[in-house]
Parts: sequence; structure tokens; C-alpha cells
Amino acid sequence: MLKLSWPTKRIFSIIVWVIAIAVRIYGATTPAQIYDIGTYEAWSRSFWVHGPMQFFSSTWSDYLPLPILSFAPISIIADLFHANFGLTFKLIHLSLELLLIALIPGFSLLPKALLLLSPALIGDTAFWGQVDTIPALLALLAFTASSSSPLIYSSLFGLAVAYKPIMILLAPILWIKEIKRGRYWQLPLISMIVFFATAIPTGGFSFISHIFERISGQTGTYPFLTVNAFNLWSLSPVNTWLPDSTTILNISGRSLGFGIFFFLTLVNLNNWRKANFSAKFALRIAATILICFYAFTTRMHERHLLFGLPFLTLAVATELWLIVPLLLLTGAFTLNLYGAFYWVNHTQTWPFSQPIISLISWISVITPLALTFIWDWKTFATKVKNIFSKNKVLIAILVLATVLRFGNLVYPKDYIFDEVYHAFTARQYIHNHIEAWEWWTNPPAGVAYEWTHPPLAKYGMVIGMLLYGENSFGWRVGSATFGVISILGLYLLVSSVTQNKKIALIASFLLSIEGLHIAQSRIAMNDIYMLAFYIWALYLAVKSRWKGTAILYGLALSCKWSALYGVIPLALIYLHDYNPKTWNFYALLTHFMFALRLLFIALCVYVLTFTPFFLAGHTWEQWWELHRQMWYYHTHLVATHAYQSTPLQWIFAARPVWYYVKYLDQSISNIYAQSNPIILWLGLVAVVLQFIKILRYPYSLFVLLYAIFTLPWVISPRIMFFYHYLPSTVFLCTILATWLSSIEKKWMIYILLISTISLIIISPMIYGFSMSTVYWNTFFKIFPSWR
Repeated sequence: MLKLSWPTKRIFSIIVWVIAIAVRIYGATTPAQIYDIGTYEAWSRSFWVHGPMQFFSSTWSDYLPLPILSFAPISIIADLFHANFGLTFKLIHLSLELLLIALIPGFSLLPKALLLLSPALIGDTAFWGQVDTIPALLALLAFTASSSSPLIYSSLFGLAVAYKPIMILLAPILWIKEIKRGRYWQLPLISMIVFFATAIPTGGFSFISHIFERISGQTGTYPFLTVNAFNLWSLSPVNTWLPDSTTILNISGRSLGFGIFFFLTLVNLNNWRKANFSAKFALRIAATILICFYAFTTRMHERHLLFGLPFLTLAVATELWLIVPLLLLTGAFTLNLYGAFYWVNHTQTWPFSQPIISLISWISVITPLALTFIWDWKTFATKVKNIFSKNKVLIAILVLATVLRFGNLVYPKDYIFDEVYHAFTARQYIHNHIEAWEWWTNPPAGVAYEWTHPPLAKYGMVIGMLLYGENSFGWRVGSATFGVISILGLYLLVSSVTQNKKIALIASFLLSIEGLHIAQSRIAMNDIYMLAFYIWALYLAVKSRWKGTAILYGLALSCKWSALYGVIPLALIYLHDYNPKTWNFYALLTHFMFALRLLFIALCVYVLTFTPFFLAGHTWEQWWELHRQMWYYHTHLVATHAYQSTPLQWIFAARPVWYYVKYLDQSISNIYAQSNPIILWLGLVAVVLQFIKILRYPYSLFVLLYAIFTLPWVISPRIMFFYHYLPSTVFLCTILATWLSSIEKKWMIYILLISTISLIIISPMIYGFSMSTVYWNTFFKIFPSWR
């Protein structure tokens, strides 16, 4: 905090107060938000016309009794002084705002100055003409006045909730604080009495049912995903003013929003529990919960982010680093407030472009997530700094991988290859077309419903399209993301298994420039999703985190059944991890039951991914029949394809899959699923040259992984394609990396350079670069089977 002498503090405090008052008075003289201030004046005058007991029966209002009671005198005061109602309303509330700030005890100059000069508070009260700061500051005062009489802070909290019911979210935090002080009943009892008492003037003897009716009426107003709030639901701005009963994957926006909020609230309270419910962190937890409520639930207005900001402001007093999220959220709120104000006064048009709205929304979403999951940002920042400084080569590889997978991802804009199944079906999920789940329905011409695989990968495509729209980037962005994630997972896996970062880095680099991996990261299919989940399952297994392994393995199965082959390598890791000198019946039984438990977890995860299937009205019998149909399809598929291939062709990169073509005047754009042939060919050489070495653990694990994802296809009865070889290429990269790490450095560099040049040469085949017919004819003359 600022360390200033007493006279300096006094002068600084006076300056801050003068500026705070002056800015607020200036704001009060500007026009308020016309709809809100007009409504408040109408309510104030109607209150006296109809009387308090008849107000709610004669006048529409979605507010509770207490704010209506506070508005009522303002019209009389304005008339008495022949003043404008809006000006009078603002002056009264900004004065109350300043008074409440002045009453907050025990805080240093900086947090008080941040409150007084907060653009959020000033914008909401002095410029907009709203009252949100009053309940927020009443609740804040209840938190900070806990050393006073329970009657005082409990009454303050009861008034805050009676003003805005959203403040009830703070009840568990405030109550836990009181329980820690040995006070168990005062807070809930007194605050409830005060809360219900505020309804007596307008509800009479029926004040209890009256206030619940008012709460029901308020929560039922504006049933939209977002009411001009820049939060989760405006990441794609088209969601503004959509009903929150809108469903995606048969889950309504309202249910999803509350589900996310409930989960994050539990995480926050658990974080606080780990800190022994220290009062030091109470303000931060309160702020985070209120901000999460704004960021993730539906029916939020542009102003509702404000409720958490005063708590976060005072939390800066004990954790100075919190000023970073405070500034981010204050900026997001201020821009949101200005945007909504402009929207009202300019025929419902925004002053910001959709990308800017999305950026503000991302800030409003990511910041509370960071507050929830990063307990100490200073420690986190130090860890991140150390990670970057110690892993510069890895970071460079991941950046390269990201560029190679995201570059011009939007091209082509139409479906390519099996996107006519996967991406098309994901789009049907978005629009809740239940026929997308059903094997007996007939699809439109040119596309087909993809029910032959489990649904999880298609959910990734759904998320991408919700964030970026129903376009090629939207349905491919998940694949590109999981492609990069799989490379990071491979690095962690290899470095953990071999205890050799050099091998891990080489393997990661090879995979980052591996053509088939790039191709499958740039198309909306399920292979890359399954691969990423499985690699991370392997990594957690090596770390003996078996519950996490089971969950990730279940997710891999939920993308593609070929993950079933991966059980054997996981079993090898487990047996290597547990290698007792003697086996007995009890040990066998214990480990058998443990294995069953892990399989049960994986199965539960798998079944849970079909939740939208059941929510769409399908039965368990249909679920079983769907799986029977899936099994029958994969074991009885009799078909031919011009670009089908065999495992023998895969290992030599002899037959790629043609995904797309576009003929131009003097050139052709082709996209193939083709590997980097140098990597595949040298990978086979590496297997031969170090055959003895790689039969020993841990290298035998990668041989097993390579074999287990290759050999079963030899006896597969169905049609096969080169992209089925994707998992094998990953582990072949690792085998090649073990060999390269053992040879002379200059030769290793030469091979890596040649592999990179190889990718550059074949890159038009992967990215669809428009090339002359000379290029294509030359390639196909050298490699006729590639045509």
C-alpha cells in the first residue's frame, strides 16, 4: 500500500474526495438513461396516486418494495424545489453512495480512492442514473462492519438483499465469517426480519407472500440469454436477446449458465476452505462469486457486473495483485455501460463492432475464471515466467504447431471430405434436430447424419461454432486446438517416461511438422480429438493419477472406438508402476478391483457424453440399439473408395486421402491427408536400427503403442483410410526421436532440416495452396500412388 506521511495522506484524501464529488455532480447534470429514469419517475408518482398498498396491483414494476419506497419521496422533493426529477434522483443517490463509502471502516487510502474514483460506480449512478451501487455498498458495509453489533451488519445485509435479491449470493460467505467468530444465528435471523419487514408497507399482513411474488416477478422479467450484458452469451453477439430457454444439445441456456455458476461457486468456496476460511479472503471470494454470476448466468443486464466490483476493490487492500483483474473488469463494465447507453439512444445500434463486443465479453469471462482457478496470481505469474524461461524451445515448437494448424484454417469455406458427416451433424446438434442422433432418418442430399461414432468430438465442433459462428473456422477450430494440445501432451508424456527432455523435444517437433497430424488438425473429424484425450490419459497414467486417466480415457472412447486398443498400453504402464516381488491372491484381487473401478469411471464418462441423446427424448433401449447399429456398421461395412488404403500402404505413406479440389484458370488447389514422408520412412529405419533398445521399457511402451494402433487394422473387415494411421504416426515420431537423440548432433540437425523441407514441399497438398499443373504432375509422376 501507499506509505505516505499523515499530512500528505490528508491532502491526497481531500483531493480524491473533491474530484469524486465534482465528477459525480457533472455526471448528474447530463441526461440519464431515458427508459430507466422515466420508469422511476412514473413509479414515484404512481406510488402517491394509488397509495403504497395498491401500488403493485395498479402499476407494473419488476422491483421489490424497498427500492420503490426509496423512489417515492423523490418526486415530491423534485416538485418542492421545482427541479428536474432525473437530476434530483441522481443527486440523492450519488450522495447516498458517497455516504456509504465514507462509512466503510478500516481501509487504507488506496482502496478508498479506487472506490471513490471508480468509473464503474460513477458511470452507473451519476451518468446512467441507476441505483445498483446502493445494495452493493450496503452489503459491502455489512462485510466490513462485522466488528460492530450483529444488529447493525445483519440489518445492512437484509436491506441490501431487499434492494437487490442478487445480494443473497453473499449470505454463505458472510455467515461462514460469523460462524468463525462464534455467532451462529444472529445474521440469518436479523437479516430475514429486516428483509421481510421492508414488504410490510406495500404488502400489509401478507408481506411474506407479497415479497416472494415480487422476487418471482423480478426473476421472470427479461428471460433472455443476455440483456445487453457482455458476458458468456455475447461471445458470439448474435445471442443478445435470444430467449434463455434456447437449447443447445437439448440443454437450455438457463440450465447451462446456472450449472457453470454452481460449479464455479463450489470451486471458490473450496479454495476458501483450503485457506481455513480466513477473513482476509472473504471480500475476494464474495467478489468472484458475484462476478461469476454475471459472467455465466442468463438474464443479466449490462449493469450487473457492478455488484462484485466494490468487493474486489477493497480486496486490493490485502492482495495488491487483485488490481489487475479489477482494472480489467472495470474497463469491461465501463465499455459495456457506455455501449448499452449508446444502444438506447441510437435506435438499438452498438457503438462497437462485433469483434470488439466479443473481446470485451472474453475479458468478462476469462477474468472470473482466472480469479476462481488461480488463487495467488503472483505465484502463478512466477511459475509462468519460470516455465517460459526453462522451456523456450518447447514454447517455440508449440507456437510453430499453432501457426501450422491455425493458418488460413477457414479455407475452404465449404465442407471437405467427412465434414459432410461430422460438421453437418454438429450443426444439426446446434439446432436441436434430434434426427441427427437417429440411424433410421434420411438426411438431405449431399450430407449425412454421423451416428456411427460416439458424439464427443462433435460437441467440440458445436462449441467452436457457438464461439465463432456456423462457418468453416467454427467447425474446425476445435480440431486445430486439440492438435496443439496433443503435441504438448506428447512432450509431457515422453519427458516423464524417458526422463529425457531432448527426446521429448525432438518428438514434439517431429509431430508439429508431421503432415497427417497437421491435416487432421485442420478438418472437422473426430480423430484428433480422440488422439489428444488418449495422449493425456497416458501422461496421467505415467504420473500414477489413475482417476484422471480413467476420465480422459473415457473421453477418448467418447470420440472414437479405436481408443479401445489403448487399454493394453495403459495396462503395461500400470503393471510397470506396480511390480511387487511376490504376487498373492489378495494382491491380485485388490488390483483387479482397482482396474474394475477405473473401467467403471471410464464407462460412466462415456455414457454421460450421451446426455443430450437422452435429453432429446431417446430411451435406453434406443441407446443400446444405436450402439448395436454402430458395431454393425463398422464390422459389416462393404464399400469401396477411390482413396482407400491398407496398413502396408500407410507405413510407407503410399496412399493419401484426397479431401478437396478446386480448379482455377491456370492452377489447381488440392487438399490431401498426407504424411510427411521423410518422418515416416526414417521412423521405420529407426525401428530397425534400435530394435534391441526399444524392446526395453520405457521405449517398449512406444513400440507397443505404435503396434497396437496399427496391427488391428490388418484384420479389420471394413474399408480403411490413411487417416486411421494417425495415432501410429505420433508414436513413430517418438521412436524416431529416440534414435535422433543418440546420433551425432550435426546429423540430427540435418535430418530435422530435411524433414522440415519435406513439409514445405508437400505443404500445398495439406493447405490447398493453388499450384500449377506442373507441380501436381511432377509429384504424381514421382509418386503415382499419390494421385
